[in-house]
Amino acid sequence: MKVIERWRLGFGDKVGNKVTNKEWVSGFIGLELHQDSKGGQRSRRGILLDDDDDARGDLHNFRGPCKTLHDYFIDLSGKRASVREEALSTILKALTLNIEQKFVELNFVTLVYQCLHFIKKGSPTEMKQAAHIIGLLSMITNTVEKVHEAYEDVLTALSQGGLKPKLKTLEILGCLTVVTFFGASNSDETESVMKLLWDLINPGTDSSIERKDSPAVLTAMISAWSFLLSTIDGWRLSHKNWQGAITYFSNIIDSNNEALCAAACEALALVFESNCLEKFSSATKDSNKELKDNIIKQLRSQLSETGNERISSQDPRTGFNSASAALDFLEDGKCANTHVTIGGQKLILSTWSQKVQLKFLKHFLGNDGFVKHMMENENFHNVFDFLPKRRNAWGNVLYVPEREEVTILFFRPMVARHNDCSLLPSVTKDKQLAKKKTMSPNSHLSKARTQLLKKQRDLSLKEREFDCFDY
Repeated sequence: MKVIERWRLGFGDKVGNKVTNKEWVSGFIGLELHQDSKGGQRSRRGILLDDDDDARGDLHNFRGPCKTLHDYFIDLSGKRASVREEALSTILKALTLNIEQKFVELNFVTLVYQCLHFIKKGSPTEMKQAAHIIGLLSMITNTVEKVHEAYEDVLTALSQGGLKPKLKTLEILGCLTVVTFFGASNSDETESVMKLLWDLINPGTDSSIERKDSPAVLTAMISAWSFLLSTIDGWRLSHKNWQGAITYFSNIIDSNNEALCAAACEALALVFESNCLEKFSSATKDSNKELKDNIIKQLRSQLSETGNERISSQDPRTGFNSASAALDFLEDGKCANTHVTIGGQKLILSTWSQKVQLKFLKHFLGNDGFVKHMMENENFHNVFDFLPKRRNAWGNVLYVPEREEVTILFFRPMVARHNDCSLLPSVTKDKQLAKKKTMSPNSHLSKARTQLLKKQRDLSLKEREFDCFDY
């Protein structure tokens, strides 16, 4: 059988036979299948395909260069849905686990508009991935103007009649909440998104919306509402928007769904922590006291039920029990301190606002992504007032003291002397002795100073050599 030895390498390249421009295929070796005229062995134009393993191995090892994050960014404009979904998935994973700060700052605006296009007209998979990417972009960028513009664009798009039902998609709900958390410039902008969520949570007399919502969707909406409430001081809240919230959440406590009950407990704890009950209930102070007592009785009843492990279990994301912690808070009037360990360091949570924020962001990013952002994302450092320690490759913290002192004690025996002219040479000798003890290279003080400087040089060298984080 005839062996073809022609290679497709480029525009009119010539290796054995001339190849025309029409035969060029992306600069790679042609892989067009054809069969010998005599019905013989299968081959590809340019390369004979033998049935032996060596030929298949050589072809398998022929690979192009690895694609970069920028290449996937370009693929977002591709015509094939599979290519776009792969690009979105890769970018989503990169921003979650690697925090591509430079990539985000360079392509922020374009990425936001492309993702908004996918939310409006993309497939369900593209829509969910794009929504999550917008949330990641808003929490990574350090430019206030960019993230605020993203907040306005996302809110405008999702407030439209055609897209409003998509708010019940968990990924889009998380996107709007995170963008508002990092992008809203004042409490009025945050409260406008809370009002949008509240109309979905508690539609009032028209209860058809609530009946159609699954417990998971209702739980996500309440958690998003609480997450945004944790960023606003109580005295800034509107007196009209949240009337009846306490009654609504107290009714949900009796729910048989564990996550829904926990979300209601957290919302009630935040409401009472704001110390502005008159904005969440139209009742008088005495009635609010009675309402609080009723909530305490409800929580006690839920926690005391025999065999009811669904309420008494700990949340793996925060390490504390929402129902039990809310009961303790309502009874004692203060939030008990809890802590979580991140990268070997303890993060103290002393308020319900901090606990709700940590729980929501950890759910949005996943455990690995949350740890990565807590260690390297400056926005997270500001939110939780958390500063990770620098460690070397062996995990030992390089403590650099702010001040070091060396003290040398000398014993000088007392010698009785007389006031006469014979003391003059002795005074000169004392000065020389003191100079020798302090300024001589062989003195104890000079040796101690040398040791101190050497220690500081070693610390600086280790910092430069092992400038990394230990997770």
